[in-house]
Amino acid sequence: MTTPETAPQGEPSPLLVERNGRVTTLTLNRPHLRNAMSTALLGRLDHEVRKLTDQGGETPGALVLTGAGGTFSSGADTREPDWRDLSRRAVRRAHFRTLFATLHEAPFPVVAAVEGYALGGGLELALACDLVVAGEGALFGLPELGVGAVPGGGAVHSLVRRAGRGVAARMLLIPGERVRADELARLGAVERTVPDGGALAEAQAVAASVAAGDPALLEAGVRLLRDSGHLDRTAALGVENGYWWQAASAANRDSPPPSGRL
Repeated sequence: MTTPETAPQGEPSPLLVERNGRVTTLTLNRPHLRNAMSTALLGRLDHEVRKLTDQGGETPGALVLTGAGGTFSSGADTREPDWRDLSRRAVRRAHFRTLFATLHEAPFPVVAAVEGYALGGGLELALACDLVVAGEGALFGLPELGVGAVPGGGAVHSLVRRAGRGVAARMLLIPGERVRADELARLGAVERTVPDGGALAEAQAVAASVAAGDPALLEAGVRLLRDSGHLDRTAALGVENGYWWQAASAANRDSPPPSGRL
């Protein structure tokens, strides 16, 4: 079932929702603008992820984010009439930060299905997901310096951590630099590549496989993944211990964890 968000009469919805079993797919649906993300679309995307998070027993097992028309997203919509107005840009920035925080807190894994371009905020959205599946020829880049901005959604940090400083420097500093998905896969910033045109089907298959697991264990697993990556070993082991007991307690509610026990 596809559920459109509110849109002006006669215009297609900029965000499509598809539910198939325990997998939900959200599709950015502005292909004529390479799925550039307007302020309104960012708000709707955040709202939809929050709705999925708040469904209690109906929470999906996994979420897939993708774009219509053969491209993921070209980033923030610089065609908005007020793009240069600093106060309105601050509003868009707040929407981006809220969305990324919502994705980080979601109790289910999020998989990006990337074709075509993932640029600027589009790249940041992809890297905010737990797994990235991409067509091997998909192109990733950070054009912000050329449009009077700098990346603000964590892409540089993620690229340095996942692929190395060199590729982050290329994408950020060299005008027009684009890096193919197959190169980012070799470096570790993309988890899986497939022939062009197959990213969505593969991402949904991965999501379905993941979603088949125990929900409590799945939530503990994704939270462990997100919370421990930036920590030193001692702190990371403490986080792992906490999530181990959370999962164990979910399996046996009558046996709360003794303090400090491994």
